[in-house]
Amino acid sequence: MGYKRNYAICAFLNLLLILVFVLPAEAQRYNFKSYSVNNGLPHSQVHGLFQTHDGYLWAGTYGGGLAKFDGEEFTTYTTEDGLKDNSIEIIFEDSNENLWVTTYQSGIAKMEGDEFIYPFDNSTLDTADVFAVDEMRNGDLWIGTYDAGIFIYDGSELNRITTEDGLVNNSIWDFWEAENGDIWIATSGGISILKNNQLKEGKEFQNFTTEDGLSGSEIYRVIPDSEGSLWFATSNGITVWDGSSFSTITELAGTELGYIYDIISASEGSIWVGTYSKGVFVYSDGTAKHITENNGLSSNYIYDLYEDDDGNVWIATDEDGINRYEGEAFTFYGTESGVTSQKIYSLHEDREGNIWVGTSEGIFNFKDGSFKSIGFPEGYESSKEVWAIEELANGDLLFLMPDNAIYRYDGKDFSNYSETHNLDLWFTYDLYVDQDNTCWVTTEWGVFQIDNEKVTHYTAENGLPSDVVYQVYKHNGYLWFATYSGISRFDGSSFKNYTTADGINHRYISFITSDGKGNLWLGTGGGVSLLDLDENGDVVSIDNFGKEIGMKSLTTQVLWFDESGTLWQGTNGGIHRLDVPGYWETGNMELMHYRLTDNGIGIETNQGAVLPIDDNRVLFGTMEGVLELDPNKIEEQTKDLNLHITNVQRNSQEIEWDQYVDSLSYKFGRLLFPEVTFPYGQHTYSINYKAPFFGNTSNEKFRYKLEGFDDEWSGPTSSKTAIFTNLDPGDYNFIVQVKANDSEWSQNEAHYQFAIAHPFWQTYWFYGLIALSTIGLIYGYIRFRVGSLEKQRLEELVDEQTKDLQEALAEKEVLIKEIHHRVKNNLAVISGLLELQRGYAENDFVNRVLSESQRRVQSISMIHEKLYQNERLAEIDFEKYIRELVDIIAYSFNYTDKEIEVDIDIDDFKLGVSQGIPCGLMLNELVSNSYEHAFTDQENGKIEISAEHKQEGKIKLVVKDDGKGLPEDFSIGENGSLGLTLIDTLSGQLQGEYVLENTENGMQFILEFEMEEPQEKVPV
Repeated sequence: MGYKRNYAICAFLNLLLILVFVLPAEAQRYNFKSYSVNNGLPHSQVHGLFQTHDGYLWAGTYGGGLAKFDGEEFTTYTTEDGLKDNSIEIIFEDSNENLWVTTYQSGIAKMEGDEFIYPFDNSTLDTADVFAVDEMRNGDLWIGTYDAGIFIYDGSELNRITTEDGLVNNSIWDFWEAENGDIWIATSGGISILKNNQLKEGKEFQNFTTEDGLSGSEIYRVIPDSEGSLWFATSNGITVWDGSSFSTITELAGTELGYIYDIISASEGSIWVGTYSKGVFVYSDGTAKHITENNGLSSNYIYDLYEDDDGNVWIATDEDGINRYEGEAFTFYGTESGVTSQKIYSLHEDREGNIWVGTSEGIFNFKDGSFKSIGFPEGYESSKEVWAIEELANGDLLFLMPDNAIYRYDGKDFSNYSETHNLDLWFTYDLYVDQDNTCWVTTEWGVFQIDNEKVTHYTAENGLPSDVVYQVYKHNGYLWFATYSGISRFDGSSFKNYTTADGINHRYISFITSDGKGNLWLGTGGGVSLLDLDENGDVVSIDNFGKEIGMKSLTTQVLWFDESGTLWQGTNGGIHRLDVPGYWETGNMELMHYRLTDNGIGIETNQGAVLPIDDNRVLFGTMEGVLELDPNKIEEQTKDLNLHITNVQRNSQEIEWDQYVDSLSYKFGRLLFPEVTFPYGQHTYSINYKAPFFGNTSNEKFRYKLEGFDDEWSGPTSSKTAIFTNLDPGDYNFIVQVKANDSEWSQNEAHYQFAIAHPFWQTYWFYGLIALSTIGLIYGYIRFRVGSLEKQRLEELVDEQTKDLQEALAEKEVLIKEIHHRVKNNLAVISGLLELQRGYAENDFVNRVLSESQRRVQSISMIHEKLYQNERLAEIDFEKYIRELVDIIAYSFNYTDKEIEVDIDIDDFKLGVSQGIPCGLMLNELVSNSYEHAFTDQENGKIEISAEHKQEGKIKLVVKDDGKGLPEDFSIGENGSLGLTLIDTLSGQLQGEYVLENTENGMQFILEFEMEEPQEKVPV
């Protein structure tokens, strides 16, 4: 039966021994771990189990699809992933690592990538129920159907065998190929044997039915044993073929077997039998035990049995998920064994070998896995907790009652020990009787020593570190007291204390024990402390063990050393195993954690409830019953675990792999992450990894390294994620290893290689570009330098010429100033000559003409004076010029009998020489004319002069007075006046338009002309 495994069964001397030595259903609760819908299993009905070579366990559910399990989480495949139906029967991996799955009335599917396809184009197969899949030695895939016979696939063709070819029945349940090539076929009508796999030479079948000795007509499973016998699971018990005849087993332990759906042979030699409704039978060492729901199974309806590569036996049920049998190292005894309460507070073995158990509901004897209730003192109907049990020298037992009273039991009657010795009912923790029959009672108010009738009380006042004392332990002639504030050694007269100040990891000391070397080991609120003692009982050194070695719970309740020197620690969160022998050898303390419950971080043990028994076994009192531990049956992890990369993220985001590669590869639906080059940047990379492991996953440890970043292994960690930040550009190879329990680091390493691209400035093309750019820059610099030198030479030549021109220009400017000065001086001479000539004038007319000429010369002279006084020789300040000109005109007339006011309003602008001289001459004529003619009949008068610089670039020059005005018949062309002729001529020179007219009160002259910008340079 290849889809299960290669079976090997220990030889049986006689098959009937099973019937003789089968034990009745036992009362203990075996250590099963159950997985159902609450744990993530998609459906509670499970019909098929299989482990692929990568370590994952696959469960075929009947309605919830196919589930892949890694020990912690289920991943489900359904019709959304290509399956035609969510009811799964068979799961099988062939030698080419193809995964095959059969679905309800829809044939057989094959996984490709992360989806399923149905590869066979056969209408009969595609609508059949397939209940058997196996691969024969020649590589052919055999597919057994319900009512459609057998289909055989050789890799290219699909052939079919039915009853027409000799099969006893067309409903097929299993195959098994013998060493000689015979193929045994389990059917609904019996067994068919194809001799020597004769498919090509011609089919030859040998058939067996109930008429030939089979116990049932329907055969569901075929397995071999080491003697060559074959075992058949049938519709009516078990049938065994010894090579010549059949024998049957239809009853075990007085229980009719009925339908047997599966049989397996476990690797350690036991045979497991799964029944339709009566649980499991396990045969080993000549005896058989019956396991049902009462012993920890989730259901009695067994559909499939499977042993994985680590020796775990899995049980698929038809109504309540999967059970994993975790071996016989831990066995629970609780209510199913006869005790009324599973809260076990105290344990004691008397000198006769009887085991006494104190519970929350009374006192019990424990023997052969069963409990027997013992009577209880009167007056405790509502509360029957028994917190401690101890034995006096005469065999009488002491029991610590719910109200802290101590009762004595002589085997028949109870008496109040506390009243006998006048003990107050302090809150009491422990009882201890030494070899002298002295009883020590530890309480919340110190320790009481009861020696016959004498009672001595010790408290903190007598030297104890605390009044709260939990335990008394005798070691090397001293009594040691575990207290709330440290440990105290008592020599009979004085106390010596050791506390956290001396190095103990926690003040709370709950339990004391010793090892074979004479060292004391303390259970504390912070884990475990090791006290190395000298020959005098003094503490030499203290070592502590707690979170740093992986303790899941630090509050210690009990400690026990097994025969190998291994320390077992009971806590309120499971059992810890400390490898003390390994610690003595290497200096490193390895720890394993056993949860033993589905609740919390682990089972809760009770303080002081520990009892070593024979054969290196121990009993622990827990909140879920008596726990028996047999260290000899601890199964160590010896095989290398499979290890896989399960995810790669960048910046906590899923990576879109199709951006890097054209296609992705998968193995059993698991993505094989491609080797890619990620872009450069300050990114965070997270790599997840997982080892499918079906033991205690809390004992898994990982270590990893990233070659290219750090070639050293990381420290052991339980984390399944490695995070790297700020990786430099380059190639990287991530490697991770795993180990479980005390095994060595697995050689099945998981790898993931990737690269980080160099930034563009570190690429070859960029280096080439830089080289070309450098060459170009050098060439450009040379060209620039040559050009710069040539330009510099030209600039020097230009500067030399410019300097010469500037010197020449400066000389010309000096010359022009000198010319203006000389012209002004010459005009001043002319003006002076005219002034002298006036003195010789014979009449007024000549005098007036000379005076007018003198003023005209002065107006021109003033222009030249302003020009040589300005920094710019080509322009004058018009307002300043006009004001000075008017002053000269007014001075020349020098009226003493008239009051003439001149109002000047000139905008701020400058005129060039070509416009300044005409304007000055015109103003001279107009103002002089007003002074001379306008006010002949007036004593007062006003002359207004304005010049407006308009936005459109024109100058508006206005001169008006309030005198008598122009004659009525006045006309410039006919008047013959030189002054008016000058005005008309000069206006034309300015290319302006003027108006000379009378107003209501006097005369006005208006001239508009385009203003020319003064030349920047003086014309040469």
